[in-house]
Amino acid sequence: MKNPCLPALTALLAALVLWPTGLRAAAPARLTYADLFDNPVIVKGRGIEIRQQELDDNFRALKSTLATQGQTIAPPQEPQARQRLLDRLILARTLDQRATADDRERAKVSAGKFIADTKSRALSEASYARQLMAVGMTVEAFEKRALEQALVEEVINREIRSTLTVSSAEIQSFYDNGEDVRTADLAKRIAAMEAAGDTSARVEQARLQLAAIKRANLARLDRPERVQADLLLLYTVDRVTRDPLPTEVQAQKLQLAQQLRTQVTGGADFKEIILKYSEDPDVQTTKGEYVAARNAPMAPELNEVLFSLPVGQLSDVVSAKLGYYLVRVNERRPAEKVAFADAEEDLREFLLTQKVEQQLPDYFKKLKESYDVQILLPAEK
Repeated sequence: MKNPCLPALTALLAALVLWPTGLRAAAPARLTYADLFDNPVIVKGRGIEIRQQELDDNFRALKSTLATQGQTIAPPQEPQARQRLLDRLILARTLDQRATADDRERAKVSAGKFIADTKSRALSEASYARQLMAVGMTVEAFEKRALEQALVEEVINREIRSTLTVSSAEIQSFYDNGEDVRTADLAKRIAAMEAAGDTSARVEQARLQLAAIKRANLARLDRPERVQADLLLLYTVDRVTRDPLPTEVQAQKLQLAQQLRTQVTGGADFKEIILKYSEDPDVQTTKGEYVAARNAPMAPELNEVLFSLPVGQLSDVVSAKLGYYLVRVNERRPAEKVAFADAEEDLREFLLTQKVEQQLPDYFKKLKESYDVQILLPAEK
């Protein structure tokens, strides 16, 4: 279930800065004394130049983005995170030079749709800017990065993805047995170890890993218990900062929620009440209707009500971390395995993405060689 309480402005940022590239820094080249001060060039290549400040800005944005999601980067992991950011910047620079006019046009359309969707989830242009500022991004930087990411994807789609296929047999093997690109590679390694007479503990560990991957893959096809419900939300926190609203304002929200519940139990149309009063930023799109899975991330108080409330009954006012809810469950759907026909295209895309990822390390290695990429300073500071 998409949480009606949370703005959707941070997902792309984490994807942009954390997307694995398979690149690794070469040995540092000889530096001049002047390079060690101000804003030195840390990467250079044919048509490529990356300076320290750009990496530092990206790292700050990453930490701010993760903070909004309640996550942090432990100090021992910071050098690795900075290295991945540097790799991401190198990737973007090299693929920008490989992009065709068609790549750029498609990327522009894709990024435009993403940006428009992101804006539509904010209350206003000012709110859009404030929420980006909260994760350390300006509107200009965010939209530039969205376009950069879209262009990276377009070039990879053209140069790698378009050359790969997934057979019906591969899809069926995943659906029946949980087999994918990773399990095929691991099974080959196990067979090679066994053929070489390896009887060490690592063979058994590999078998256990293989079984675990298959179980996890099959679990992807399990559709947990779900409910379709109508929700009304009144915030008790600031929608941007998540700071609690003043006590008197919270009391007013509670009183309003109780009054609205009385109106609905007295015969008022809950759908109309939702459209008029709900503070869910997506209410005009969703009309307050959501499908919630039992294992979806949501406030525990809300989860308990959704999966215990009788169908058709209006809940009492539900108090959760972000606000007050009124809930009405309209339908319950039992846990089940997704039908093959419903899963087929998603599995095709999943397996195709795995095959792309399998090609990425060699592809990026060749890119760095083609553009004479040199790492002049290590990513960590």
